[in-house]
Amino acid sequence: MYEHFRSESQTEAWALVFAKNLNPGDVVALEGGLGAGKTAICRGICKGLGFDGTVSSPSYSIVHEYPNNPPIYHLDLYRLKNANDLYDIGIELFTFSKGITLIEWPQMAGDFPLNITHRIKIKITGENEREIFVESPSLRQVFISLGTNIEPREQRLADARLALKNEEPLNWQESKIYETEPWGEPDQAKFLNQAIGFSSKKTPQQLLELCKSIEQKLGRQKRGKWMEREIDLDLLYCENEILESESLTLPHPHIAQREFVLKPLCDIAPNFIDPKSKLSIKEMLSGL
Repeated sequence: MYEHFRSESQTEAWALVFAKNLNPGDVVALEGGLGAGKTAICRGICKGLGFDGTVSSPSYSIVHEYPNNPPIYHLDLYRLKNANDLYDIGIELFTFSKGITLIEWPQMAGDFPLNITHRIKIKITGENEREIFVESPSLRQVFISLGTNIEPREQRLADARLALKNEEPLNWQESKIYETEPWGEPDQAKFLNQAIGFSSKKTPQQLLELCKSIEQKLGRQKRGKWMEREIDLDLLYCENEILESESLTLPHPHIAQREFVLKPLCDIAPNFIDPKSKLSIKEMLSGL
């Protein structure tokens, strides 16, 4: 999964949102060639964490420390002559601290036991263009179905997407928008449906609460089952989680019967395997 940007300002804006996913103790490794935009990402992350100063590429020091809560440590290891110098600058104080550490050129650290929680790999694809790949072993793949059949339908979907992306920007995916017949209660207007995917550290319950909070903020009214909706956000999958509780069932119990869920989901995750049926999304869609 990756993001594609055409300017340094876009890169910085993405990093500002990405910072919302960071917690004290996280170590972010940035890998990429000269001019790839690593410093722009550091600048955006620092802004996103509340630091109101500027971050420039340090030509005079390997380490920058920014007083913040949590504190931010920016290490530009490109200027290291010897990986052993890491001990001289006390890198362990940063990587095992309660702050957030941003490390440029982590490969310069050699065999030092860096507790890296996020890797951002940057690839230059053209003049001022780059692709950013984000890896985090603690993140889980999440899929959510969006639906509305009350005008303005397009705007309601756009508002829901924006609210979700502001909270969960990592590895963001969105399907095409489909107009579909109502399901369960046919005597109502047609729906617009879409599927959204992203990576998240949140628990299934936290994701459910996020969906309900967005629905409420966007004006969803209480009505009978399968009736018209201002906006509907259904949590479909949280990685391979299988869960049955009073408030939440995962995977969503009606996925296999709903073309309006499977068709948009197939746009972004055709090979995702349902943890219960062991079928891929495209296999489930073809079986309808």
